[in-house]
Amino acid sequence: MSVSMIKARTISMVLGGGLLVACGILMVLEDTIDGILWLEVLLGLGLFGGGLFEYLGLRQPLKDERVARIGTRAATYSWYSILVMVGFLGMVYGMGGGHKISMSQATGVVLITMVVSIMLFNWYLGRKGDVE
Repeated sequence: MSVSMIKARTISMVLGGGLLVACGILMVLEDTIDGILWLEVLLGLGLFGGGLFEYLGLRQPLKDERVARIGTRAATYSWYSILVMVGFLGMVYGMGGGHKISMSQATGVVLITMVVSIMLFNWYLGRKGDVE
């Protein structure tokens, strides 16, 4: 695979991630997914997902096992942080009896957490070096 294709997929993932974070912020602040916002979320998911495995170093054939382990660990930590965050939202805002949040606000928080956590964990583990 050419270097330009790898760069294109990485740029796709970063642009899609930025779009998802922006949409997530709008969903939290405006408490809506009306209008064209739902289409922007789908576009962001497509761009983000299209380049995610390249960004994490998981595209076959693997050229570096270390990068694949880092990407796998980053994805694992990201999904775990999303699970904890969803449980927190469900317990505090869903059953807590206090302030309630809407489904669009909860989805916005999930989108922001998903994108930011996987990028931060991949960056952190990549700077740390090899993972066991």
